[in-house]
Amino acid sequence: MKKDEAAQKIKTILWATDFSKESRFCLPYLKLFSNTLRTKNYALYVLPEFSDWVYEAVYLSDDELKKAVESTRKKTVTKILTISRKSGVDFEARVKEGIASEEIINYAKANHVDLIFAGRRGISKIEQILVGSTTSRLARNSDIPVFVIPKAKRKVKIEKILCPIDLHEFSFLELEYAISLSRQFNAALYVVHISEFFNYRVPMFNWDKLINKVSKKITGLAKQYDYEIDRANILYDIGEPAHKIIEIARKREIDVITMATHHRKGIEKFFLGSVSEKVLMGSDIPVIILPPPQ
Repeated sequence: MKKDEAAQKIKTILWATDFSKESRFCLPYLKLFSNTLRTKNYALYVLPEFSDWVYEAVYLSDDELKKAVESTRKKTVTKILTISRKSGVDFEARVKEGIASEEIINYAKANHVDLIFAGRRGISKIEQILVGSTTSRLARNSDIPVFVIPKAKRKVKIEKILCPIDLHEFSFLELEYAISLSRQFNAALYVVHISEFFNYRVPMFNWDKLINKVSKKITGLAKQYDYEIDRANILYDIGEPAHKIIEIARKREIDVITMATHHRKGIEKFFLGSVSEKVLMGSDIPVIILPPPQ
């Protein structure tokens, strides 16, 4: 077994669903993973947990409340199992109560999930500044990779993977995951490095040296995992990273982008800024968001 396969083999997957259209866009990808990798599949729906005053306002007794919750649970499980039969994906259905992103993360950890699937809703202008959706919170806070599928009709396949890396100290973790995914799906792997020079020109001689240095760095990292990257699949560009990553992914007809995010604290958690979040918002190609190193 190669070095990366022991750590990154995808055996258990979780569909975090709210039954929305966006959530259902995950189903063909869940089927692809299930059929290709013979995964164990969970589906989780999270009921909101209301404050006591809400129940008092609608005049529900404790017994009535328990019956209402239990009835909703049963109906939800039945709905998931119906979707399971129609989609051809064999799910173990679960229903939880609480804050959706927190319950999804806790459930995924407890059940040793390797990959969480979530749909990406359309993002409004205000959400581009203050992102509060369940999927966004998952991408920011989950210690487990999150596969985010946008609302875009496309052929469901994983034949081309794009891994953007900035060559900082943790880049090898992003590359490790991309290599493992490439092996599991027998997919071509493209690695891209974007340089943010912007307003000044780089002499051609120095640019060639930079390309050569980056290429050697990437091939060297890949060799640690007994993987050889085709030099033609190592890509370079200059500009705003998120824009360039999306542009290259579209041009190369990439099937999935894999990249890491960074946990942030305080007020930074409420404002967009990282490259991964910008790609997540702007890409019509599925993105696997990897957690930062622990």
